[in-house]
Amino acid sequence: MIDTGQRPTQVDLKVLSEGCDLLIIPAVPASLDTDGLVLRLQALYDIGTDRYRVLLTKVPPPPEPDGPQLRSALTAQGVPLFAVDIPRLKAFEKAAAAGVAVSDVDNPRAKRAWEAYKAAGKELCTHV
Repeated sequence: MIDTGQRPTQVDLKVLSEGCDLLIIPAVPASLDTDGLVLRLQALYDIGTDRYRVLLTKVPPPPEPDGPQLRSALTAQGVPLFAVDIPRLKAFEKAAAAGVAVSDVDNPRAKRAWEAYKAAGKELCTHV
């Protein structure tokens, strides 16, 4: 797993896609983040790779529609997505502040946070 930063170049994406089994593209359902996602997906299309899947992260809870709306739009465009979403939870902030994995945070929602990442990992292992 490699963190590219917010704006990897097309050359970076080509090198990464050729050197891995699957690129995981995190996507936050927010307008500015979605603009960047569209550019990244276009770059992946331009280099001709299909070795990627989008993981929706920081998905707000209902009734906020941002997560389902982004999932629906990406699905309509044929973008490969993880079935699981990573919810927006304070437990992630607490984990980062403490310098630990979210599974080690003493917080009622930390288990839900960890379970979401475990589900993504399980999906990754069964579909790569």
